[in-house]
Amino acid sequence: MQLPAELQKELVEKAAVKYGNCQELAKHLNIPKSSVHYYRIGRLTMPESVLKRMLEIANDEDLRERIESVRVTKDRMWAIEYAKSVYIESCKDKLRLPTRDELLRNDELRRKAASIVSYLLAEGSVWMQKEKWGEYAANITLSDEETGLYNHFRTLCHDVFRYDIGSPQKPGNEARAIRGFIYSRFVAEWLIENGMPPGDKAQVGPRLPEWVMNSDDKETWIAALQPLCDGEGSVSVSYEHGFGGFSISQSRHTDLDLGTLPRDSKATGNRRTIGLGCLKQSMVHGVPAIDYCLMTARSELLDDALLLFNRLGLTPKIRLTSLYLKDDGIWSCKWVIRFRKSDATELLQMGLVRDELKRYALELSAF
Repeated sequence: MQLPAELQKELVEKAAVKYGNCQELAKHLNIPKSSVHYYRIGRLTMPESVLKRMLEIANDEDLRERIESVRVTKDRMWAIEYAKSVYIESCKDKLRLPTRDELLRNDELRRKAASIVSYLLAEGSVWMQKEKWGEYAANITLSDEETGLYNHFRTLCHDVFRYDIGSPQKPGNEARAIRGFIYSRFVAEWLIENGMPPGDKAQVGPRLPEWVMNSDDKETWIAALQPLCDGEGSVSVSYEHGFGGFSISQSRHTDLDLGTLPRDSKATGNRRTIGLGCLKQSMVHGVPAIDYCLMTARSELLDDALLLFNRLGLTPKIRLTSLYLKDDGIWSCKWVIRFRKSDATELLQMGLVRDELKRYALELSAF
């Protein structure tokens, strides 16, 4: 039964007076006290049986007549859909989902939100949790040595979304990893709207959000780059030269299969990998394979990251290093941003690397 909000509020308050307060009224009606609260503020419509009992309790003929003249009977399906919408809104009320305007105006919020998106672009995914309802969820997976990064991500989610991903969980396959989950469909939908594609990221080719790329705030750039440095970065090590330069790698799937680019185009070595030299010699659709990959399968995410590094005064180089054959028979490009060994100090001083092991390796490489 639908009533004007003010009239419904008057009815609830007059009925509650009979028992002292809304909580006692709820007990008498044998319904949740939250329902009485929602009736009072107009968020829920009343079933006809509850309306009838409240009118009896209020015992106000003038109020009864006014209600009878304006009440609208709704069918059950409408009531179900309305209750569903109320539930959705109540769930949203427990979260904070930053608007674009808030991200533009609030520097601290924007920086933290940028880090969250980048963490998931580097080490997470968004996936369909309940296909029937179209509900998405998200997760992050880190090595079991990266508890510091996990706690950082957990704190960011709490600060930005008011959502706690909980303590790290171990995967069921006994892998040396820790995982955290975001089961809120609303947070997952926010992530999708802000640059985190559902499904296989390497297939789609994600980019950093526009509000990151368009920002002129140096700390926002660093906040967006730090998870990529920690999640996809590594310090090269050799027995001959010790610690070397820092690099960040990302995969981007191509539309090339074994029929288009056979494995034996590389004569030696790992038959799942085609190196840069063979890519220059192999032909695809009448053009060199390396040029085809440059045109159709670039890592836009690393392109965006390279632009931000340049804004910070760093000048690393990006290049395609190889193709790797996936289990489904499709080739995937490996893109790498390489820094000079002398950039180690700048990476550390700017806070672009948080992970303790990577920081230690960078400190050694700086000497």
